[in-house]
Amino acid sequence: MIYLDNAATTKVNIDAVKKAEYLLFDEFYNPSAKYHGGITAQNVIKQAKNTFSKVFGANFEAIFTSCGTESDNTAIYSYTKRGNAVTTLGEHSAVFAPLDSIMKSGGDVRFAKINSDGSVNVENLLSLIDNNTTFVSVVHVNNETGAINDINSIAKRCKEKNPRLVFHSDGVQAFGKISVKLSNYIDLYSLSAHKIGGLKGVGALIKNKSLKSLKPYIIGGGQENGLRSGTENVFGINVFETVLLDKIVNFDKNFKHVTALKEEFLSKIDKTLFKVISSDNSSPYVISLSAVGLKGEVLQHMLEKDGIFVGTGSACSAKNPFSRVLKEAGYDEKVLNGIIRISFNSDTQLSDVAFTSQKLNENAMNLKRAMYNL
Repeated sequence: MIYLDNAATTKVNIDAVKKAEYLLFDEFYNPSAKYHGGITAQNVIKQAKNTFSKVFGANFEAIFTSCGTESDNTAIYSYTKRGNAVTTLGEHSAVFAPLDSIMKSGGDVRFAKINSDGSVNVENLLSLIDNNTTFVSVVHVNNETGAINDINSIAKRCKEKNPRLVFHSDGVQAFGKISVKLSNYIDLYSLSAHKIGGLKGVGALIKNKSLKSLKPYIIGGGQENGLRSGTENVFGINVFETVLLDKIVNFDKNFKHVTALKEEFLSKIDKTLFKVISSDNSSPYVISLSAVGLKGEVLQHMLEKDGIFVGTGSACSAKNPFSRVLKEAGYDEKVLNGIIRISFNSDTQLSDVAFTSQKLNENAMNLKRAMYNL
């Protein structure tokens, strides 16, 4: 099997799981309990928080959540009760859907245009910000095209227009894959464990410590310093901490390897059959392309018969006939129908990429001949 849908989810890091197994069978206690076992579990969480703070900087802290979507929603619903919110048409559905819902309920939400590669049109974004803007959200790496937004620069320019606004970024496809160094202009940053070898059901909202007004999205027991109720997933948090450190230690090696994978794929794919959507300024981990005039979903299933698994866009928007993001980027139906997303991981091999490009070319040509009687 060749798995190239790592933007949807990644294989769990087995070493990290084995290291944390004792938290399932020995130290399985509720971290809110006041006896020794509970205190031990709470210390595991505190250690993880310390690690996240060291990685992102002493002025940032982690609030553990169930996923990137919860982290995004927590940020959004904290700061959209008044004024207006500004985001982009290239956001993941975890940001776009709640803000779209707020707008349909009468809230003032403004959506900035995006460029052909899925990145935000920065000047258009800035034009939407005024003195009543309370919240801005710009995705760090577009989950469909890999386009990178310079969130530090964008946040700085946003706050030059309105210093009081809260700036959030969905970093789910960025962290561990591209260089992430948050400036003090960033207030909130969302993460998801299963995108970097952790477990599904674990995420984090990285919060600037200077931000005092964050409201809990889930209330009840008052865990996470009152900012996220619910018994913490101690096992999942510990695995998350381990894979986070692994990504930091091996970042340069992984980035170089995956960049070589991207270059190999792009050199082998038949440009007469495929239009490459991803630009040069994109994460090497994600390539979006279109078999123009063909059906991407049909190609996906043809590749599956060859033991190759690829995506056709965002897994969280699989029920939509076309990619909302790429439609907003200006592509017509022929391009949208043919979308294929290739996404790598650090354990993807060059031979996997060579075989995939070969089969993708062959299947697209065969499908084109069948459709057009060539």
